[in-house]
Amino acid sequence: MNILEKELNLTTLFGHPLVEGKIITDNMSEIYQEIVTRREEIYPGCMDVENDEDFDYISKDWMSYHDYVCMEVFPKLKFLFPYIIESLEMVGNTWPIEHYYFKSWINIWPQKQSINPHVHYGEWHGYYVIKDTDTETFYAPTTEMKEIVSFKNFDGHYIFMPAHIPHWAQKNPSKELRISMGFNISSWYELKREERDNLHGRGSKIKDVVLPLKDFL
Repeated sequence: MNILEKELNLTTLFGHPLVEGKIITDNMSEIYQEIVTRREEIYPGCMDVENDEDFDYISKDWMSYHDYVCMEVFPKLKFLFPYIIESLEMVGNTWPIEHYYFKSWINIWPQKQSINPHVHYGEWHGYYVIKDTDTETFYAPTTEMKEIVSFKNFDGHYIFMPAHIPHWAQKNPSKELRISMGFNISSWYELKREERDNLHGRGSKIKDVVLPLKDFL
């Protein structure tokens, strides 16, 4: 795997630091095809339907992403870690790497599917678009949505931002699957908060899918 193009820029979003840019590799289509081919491993039952849009990937996401370590299932994505560390440095992070835990997952959106406004546990959240289908991601300073900022997605699009910022995306307009990887970087305190809140009854599984960030370096 070779990096063909890489550009990360530090900006601000509602007064918070945000890194936005692109990371283009020579095997992006290979990564995409592997995820498409093996998607039932992380979304059980999705291959039982005739068309992908007939399977509700979005609602199933909460039922599956606490069940696997993304970077172990799809190790080709590990190339992102140097850029995640670079992003931590760019936003002025002062905590040692040993302070953080890492969790990641795969988002698969068929036509007309997307994700509603939400925030994440952890101190930092990011995503990497493996295959885009002409979508935008939207951000707001609070859940009241009085101010909205959008970013145009594309293959190789990379975002790194504070986890508490509400965000969502438009529905996939294409019959082609849109695929991205999301990740959270959390302190132990945030992991315990996620476990305690037990959203969708998945809190007890959080510690099964997080690893110290330093273990990936």
